[in-house]
Amino acid sequence: MPGRTLVSWFPRAASGLAALVIALVLLLGTPFTARASLLKPTYAAGDKWVYILEGLITEFPGLNASQIRNLRFDLVGMVDVKVIGPANFVVGNASVPSVRVDTRATGYLNGSFSVQGGGTAQVTGTFTTDTSEFWEDQAYLPISSNSTTSYRADITYFFVTTPLAADLRVNASTSIAPIPRFDLNVGQAANTTLNTHLELNSTFTIFHQTTTMQNSTNVSSGWRREVLSLESVSVRAGTFSAYKLNQTLGGFPGLPSGVANGNETAYFSNDVGFYVQRTAYENGTPAAEMRLKSYSYGAGTPSGLSVVDLLIYVAIPVVVAILIFLILRRRRKARIQGRVSEAAPPESGRLR
Repeated sequence: MPGRTLVSWFPRAASGLAALVIALVLLLGTPFTARASLLKPTYAAGDKWVYILEGLITEFPGLNASQIRNLRFDLVGMVDVKVIGPANFVVGNASVPSVRVDTRATGYLNGSFSVQGGGTAQVTGTFTTDTSEFWEDQAYLPISSNSTTSYRADITYFFVTTPLAADLRVNASTSIAPIPRFDLNVGQAANTTLNTHLELNSTFTIFHQTTTMQNSTNVSSGWRREVLSLESVSVRAGTFSAYKLNQTLGGFPGLPSGVANGNETAYFSNDVGFYVQRTAYENGTPAAEMRLKSYSYGAGTPSGLSVVDLLIYVAIPVVVAILIFLILRRRRKARIQGRVSEAAPPESGRLR
């Protein structure tokens, strides 16, 4: 009977599907659970990550410390990190394959500081940071960075309100030798040396007095990344399997000019293709934190997906769709055959 044929055919089809999935996994070489190391992502134009930012400012470059003491500004805002696309950045006479990435941080600041004449001033305002970077395409470390940060606030001091304005411009170009490995297992580390030419310009206006500073310097520093563990991290965007990293901190959105003597604890997810959480430390004290709110991909394959991920998200659904189509087609054919059989008159009822 058609129904009996369908019932006996379905288990064979399901077994065939399972065998096909297993064969594909074996051919592609990696078990579903194998995520032994960081995977170097491939970024495409339009890839984007949005973070919730919380931070703390305790000093401004060029600010007269004798005029302002005990400064503390709390920051709350959002950070958008967006891939513009691949580029060739010229360093000296050489062209370095890179990726251009733009970052914008916006939010609010709220804090206070002690005034030399006595008393405490209260501060409320906003901040904006725009950064354009070129990352070399092997370890994704910035070889060029141009950043502008603006703070606008009102200062209330003894019932008098006066404006505060601060503008910080940082241009940096960096050579990296050697380029460190990106794909690291738990317990492994990578080291390199950064030689940076840094230009800093700042303008700070408070109590109707303006302080300007310009500085250009060359800095040689070490950079290190350690992969500590693989953990499950929950943020607004979801729960992710992420590698816990201890690494040297170069800069942080919203902070005036990075963090001196700083390091960060960062959680990198292969599935997201970037960080799901970063916490910056200055001399061992937390200074700022970013937590992933959402992310999306532009053209091309989502960043950080392995071949097995592509099997899960693409190949298996296609095979399942084909299987469902064949089942429905076979059922429809069985119903048509049944109707034809019912419509045919019995042999005994024919006239002779």
